[in-house]
Amino acid sequence: MRIIIGGMNHESNTLNPIITGEDDFVVFHGQEILEKGLLPYYSSTGIIEALREADCEIVPTVLARAVPNGVVSDEFYYRIKAEMLERIRAAVAAGPVDGICLALHGSMKVKGLGCAEGDILSAIRNILPEVPLTVALDMHATITDTMLACADGFVGYKTAPHVDCRETGALAASMLLRSIKEKRRLTTRARTVPMLIAGEKSESAAEPMKSLLNACRAAEKEQGVLAASLLLGFPWADDEHEAVTVLVTTLDDPRTADEVAARIAREFWRRRAEFDFRCEHYDSKTAMKVAFRAVLHEGMKPVFVSDSGDNPTAGSTGDSTELLECIVAEMTTVDKLPTPLLYSGFYDARATAACIAAGEGSSLDIEVGGTWDKVNGKRIPLSVKVLRIVRNYGPYNSDLVLVGHRNMVLVLTSKHIGFGDEELLPALGVDPRDYCLVVVKLGYLEACFSEIAAKAILATSKGCSNEVLESIPYRRIRRPMYPIDLEMAYEPD
Repeated sequence: MRIIIGGMNHESNTLNPIITGEDDFVVFHGQEILEKGLLPYYSSTGIIEALREADCEIVPTVLARAVPNGVVSDEFYYRIKAEMLERIRAAVAAGPVDGICLALHGSMKVKGLGCAEGDILSAIRNILPEVPLTVALDMHATITDTMLACADGFVGYKTAPHVDCRETGALAASMLLRSIKEKRRLTTRARTVPMLIAGEKSESAAEPMKSLLNACRAAEKEQGVLAASLLLGFPWADDEHEAVTVLVTTLDDPRTADEVAARIAREFWRRRAEFDFRCEHYDSKTAMKVAFRAVLHEGMKPVFVSDSGDNPTAGSTGDSTELLECIVAEMTTVDKLPTPLLYSGFYDARATAACIAAGEGSSLDIEVGGTWDKVNGKRIPLSVKVLRIVRNYGPYNSDLVLVGHRNMVLVLTSKHIGFGDEELLPALGVDPRDYCLVVVKLGYLEACFSEIAAKAILATSKGCSNEVLESIPYRRIRRPMYPIDLEMAYEPD
């Protein structure tokens, strides 16, 4: 069997003014996908492994990935789209194509276009209108009618934080192979639940999400059901398609798909009021007071505070300063901490470049923050000493700088990257266990932090990933929408 593969993965935050361009993406072309693009947190890796196990001929096209950020550059998207379509046409010209399996995010938005997934799927269908097509999606995918019309089967992640990407890709591939081998159509049915929900209120290990995902897993054991997925949408994209969607894919059994999707949607809606933060949560000022008390009076170490309103892995800018302003206002307390306060970190290319030019061991005055988010960010002046410089870190080749300001150390980056990467701090010679208080621009803590945290506090700080959804001035979402409209009625027909 000849199977075409490829993917585009980006979570686009429309509240973020940054345009995500070529320099923000890692792109694998053709055979590079099979040689360099195999990482366990890629669903495409699971797709490739499952197809190889089935001894398929894999036809790779293009795989593009970036850290969540603002909407994607139209010029970059159309160039990548054109390459993917050109490679698909070449594959068709070379011989019969039996199937297509794609790794997509589901909430990638393009400047001037909107939903990228619907656009690329529609274009592929124009070339191969009848070939079976399955898609692996992120749990925070936003589902559109165009996507449903153009693909046969879907499966989304069932963990948040996402640790089942590889398995999700493998399931997408196995559904495709089963459809081809048995010569039976895949049928998918959807139920939309009019609800916005932040990822920090829907971790897969916490209720009610834990039970709802178990209901999906139980459904997948029913006769004919291949995949049952909860796609939560992406609340920091102000888009008319935003909502929670239940997708159920069966082997040529639309009636069962309908029944299962409606059943899970009803249960999701019934438990809507149960979604809440898993850890302590306060506004920024209170969060820092609680953290200081835990360290200074209770002797806890390390205490973590999530700067959740400015979480780059939720597409925020990484340079909002509300929480930093609270810390700077309490520097006399910071100076009393038994170890420096560690803050990871800030996306600030200008400050990073100045520190690199000065060199390790140098002292200089810089300004941090407020380059992109000018609503929730200000240029904060700091006198710093450059402690460590790392060049070209990670797949996005970002420069890293560790600087000290009084009894605080901060991580600065030259590129928009996430701060939940377990290798980032070690690259700078930093072990968070050595610090009594760690502030990190994240929502829920990644495992590398949660496993060592003596206490975890979520600051509902202000930024482009503001966790208080009711305070966001949405303009395009459909109404009524829970929790914006608390008294609304809903029944999945």
